Amino acid sequence: MSKRKLASEAPKESLPLVKPKKAYRNDAFLNSGHARHIRILCEYEETMQRLRAEKVKATIMFFGSARSKFSAEHAAALAAARESGNAVDEMKLSSSAWMCDYMDKIKELSRRCTEWAVARSSQAPLNLVSGVARTTRVRRSNSAIDVAAYLPHSTDDAPGTPGASAETAMAQTIVVCTGGGPGFMEAANRGAAEVEGGRSIGMGITLPFEAGLNPYVSEELAFEFHYFFTRKFWMAFHMQALVVAPGGFGTCDELFELLTLKQTGKIQKQLPIVLFGKAYWKDVINWEALAKYGVCSPKDVEELLFTDDVEEAFQFITSGLEFVLSAASFSADYGE
Repeated sequence: MSKRKLASEAPKESLPLVKPKKAYRNDAFLNSGHARHIRILCEYEETMQRLRAEKVKATIMFFGSARSKFSAEHAAALAAARESGNAVDEMKLSSSAWMCDYMDKIKELSRRCTEWAVARSSQAPLNLVSGVARTTRVRRSNSAIDVAAYLPHSTDDAPGTPGASAETAMAQTIVVCTGGGPGFMEAANRGAAEVEGGRSIGMGITLPFEAGLNPYVSEELAFEFHYFFTRKFWMAFHMQALVVAPGGFGTCDELFELLTLKQTGKIQKQLPIVLFGKAYWKDVINWEALAKYGVCSPKDVEELLFTDDVEEAFQFITSGLEFVLSAASFSADYGE
């Protein structure tokens, strides 16, 4: 006899109430293919809400290999590989030893950018800088500067945003952002963490060989994505400058996506892009050949800064950001 039959014959008073499961608490459903669009929207909406609450409106993005290490860490790993007789690890570590010097430089560049951003946050008009509205070029003329493209489209980040405290409203709004992993990403987050009052973002991705974000990411700005495309969207959305350290497939993938957005005007064409590690980037990609064969404009290549110098990179980034800030201030003062 079925349970339904037995239940229908039992006295009502002796039967327990049926406890239904709410749809948004149904883990089996939420993790199924049917709810993929819901998970995607969560990665969009939750990230947006948290960044707004933390008053993050612009980022300096750092990309680079997760395999790079600081000198002491690299030496210890190499010694351990030799002691254990792991020839594969020893070969990998030996071939990547050259990146140690760049780890220190990326950390220093991030520290200086964060120090500049913290100091600049106490001045107007950081509240006018928005990574959202950047589809039109800044146009210079003898009489005015057209900066409408740099001004926020909405009042989403006005005082009173849910979750934002009075302290947050005055917080650093140009923030270093990385993929949250080890290597050059860790170096950039660590550099930002060395600045008093400095914050940095980590936009991690769930991978089987990574346990979590590096320890230098600001806890309130720590994200972990399941989908690469939503992660890339948020990496680009507030980006006002880009630093790309040496890296492999993932780094090149992210770099060329952003170069395409810049080339097509989907993000600002004035976006400062620094390729840090001049010899590496000139060796692995023949940039001049792209222009020579007519598949991109020579100007697209000429606008990139290839450098090994922290000071040169810092000046290139901050001068570009200062132009946006001064243009925004002009617009605000004169009602443009």
